[in-house]
This record gives sequence, structure tokens and C-alpha cells, in this order.
Amino acid sequence: MPFEMARTEDESGVAVLTLTGTLTMGSQLERLEASVAELIGKGQLGIVLDLAQVSYLDSSAIGTLIGCNNTVKKAGGRLRLAGVTERVKKILEMTGVDAVLPLDANAGASVAALRAGTGEA
Repeated sequence: MPFEMARTEDESGVAVLTLTGTLTMGSQLERLEASVAELIGKGQLGIVLDLAQVSYLDSSAIGTLIGCNNTVKKAGGRLRLAGVTERVKKILEMTGVDAVLPLDANAGASVAALRAGTGEA
């Protein structure tokens, strides 16, 4: 499945990037980093990466997720991951990413947590 990314933003400062396909080394990771940087530049300090349609991610993607989290934190914002599949969740758990980035059941739960100011990212 080819990589695709869709973005929604709201007035509360929360943006959702919905990712589809596989997250592996290449231009899709650069696009993700650029999108996160652009959102931060626009003042969107709450960012959700909706991974419900991501079937696989590699070590480069893990590094990119951590890098995006660091970028958001440096700007005073928070990043959350939403809707991870069991396969992706296992990868995140094996690499310890789940200890660094909050995992929510779906994008709605992530948005609600960001709006409420709960959870560390």
C-alpha cells in the first residue's frame, strides 16, 4: 500500500496527521518531518499522528517518530500516536517508543487528551 498523508487542523491548536501505508526509509519520512515542522511553525502545538492505517514501520520510521516528538517538545507542544494496529504496537513496544509517546485507541481520544492537557508526550 503506498504511503499517503492527510491533515486536519482545528482552532484549538490540535492537528491530526492521518498516515496510510508503510512508514519506511525514504521520502515519506521526510514529508512527515516537514509536515510536523510546518504545523509547529503555524502554532499547532498539539499534534496527533493517526497510525490506524499504517501496516508497518521500520527503524528509520521509529527514529523519525522520536525526532518529531523532540521537535514538538522543543516548541512547547505535545505529540500523541493514535489507533496503532497490533503489529505496529508490538514494534513500538519492542523499541520502547510506547514509553516515550502516548498511544491512544483512536485519533478522537488523542485529540481529547491534547485539548484537556492530559498526558505527557
